[in-house]
Amino acid sequence: EPPAEPRRGPAGTARPPAGAPYHRLARTRRYRWWMPPLAVLTAVVAVLVVQLIIATAAVVAAIVGGIEGTGDDIFRSPLANVVLQLVVIATMAPIVMVTAWLIQRRPVGSLFSVAGRLRVRWLLRCLVPAVPALVLSFGVLFGLHRLTSSDAPFVGEYAGGPGFVLIIGLFVLLVPLQASAEEIALRGFLMQAIGSAGAGPGEPRGAGSVSRFLRMPLLAILISGTVFTLLHDYSGWGLLDVAVFGVAMAWLTWYTGGLEAAVGLHILHNLLAFSITAYEGGLDRIATGSGSWQGVVSTSVEVAVYCAAVVWMARRAGVGRTVPEDESDGNATGAPAALPHTAEQSASAQGQPERPGRPEGSDA
Repeated sequence: EPPAEPRRGPAGTARPPAGAPYHRLARTRRYRWWMPPLAVLTAVVAVLVVQLIIATAAVVAAIVGGIEGTGDDIFRSPLANVVLQLVVIATMAPIVMVTAWLIQRRPVGSLFSVAGRLRVRWLLRCLVPAVPALVLSFGVLFGLHRLTSSDAPFVGEYAGGPGFVLIIGLFVLLVPLQASAEEIALRGFLMQAIGSAGAGPGEPRGAGSVSRFLRMPLLAILISGTVFTLLHDYSGWGLLDVAVFGVAMAWLTWYTGGLEAAVGLHILHNLLAFSITAYEGGLDRIATGSGSWQGVVSTSVEVAVYCAAVVWMARRAGVGRTVPEDESDGNATGAPAALPHTAEQSASAQGQPERPGRPEGSDA
């Protein structure tokens, strides 16, 4: 009897093979070497075109409304410029989703997690340790400030003005979209494009040292974290601060098999930072500056505490880190039948919780 046809995803897309870790979800049976670079190039061009269209529309609206900009800003109002920036960033999410479906021919849900969807309950649980991590980070920053710059105020005087409540409301509405879009585009789409390089263990040349190296999550984590850093308008210590956050969230995404943990902390982190800036009346300086070494230490504490808490929670809850059998193409390249058989893979294939141990794809 011939083997059964592998199950296809929506609209003829191919699902990742069972056992695939998060950074390898773009390597389905439809994978071809040219797909990742073409997908990334297409997404970048589409993002730039959409940004140009939105910026042009904003300029036209400003002219029609008799609104004069200031310098490089389209509007005179710093709040209007920040809102425009957040909306523009948020458009990255639908762009990379369409690109993954159209060019890589894989389900959009593979961008979110190994389960093929956004694990909402897990995301909500990750918000819990994010709060104490931020509080501790803020406390460390305050302590370092008192030790090194005791004469300068830690937080500036209130200058939010009568529209402060409106500003916070807009942040609550738009920051989750902005932070999620950055995660989907950089910790999801880009990280998986890089991680798809290297033949699988069951493919030709898959046993070679080059393929084994490319299958590791190291390059995907470092490159996506670096791109995330360079896309921010910081300098000096500020860039290092963003790099620490970006690389840590990329590692956590790989470890937990999805974007949920990174999305949770990113949203709350940005809400806190943006709200403090608005409190001080510095919306025109939001997400810019040179940062400080104290900020780098504070962020390092934040991500270290958060990652430790999330890893502990993930192990206790048995959060899936690889594609389960019921979410995969049964006969796809790299399916379990072609992989070295281990006790952990046997447990995963039978729907049993995976034993805590060395993460798949790690040589540590």
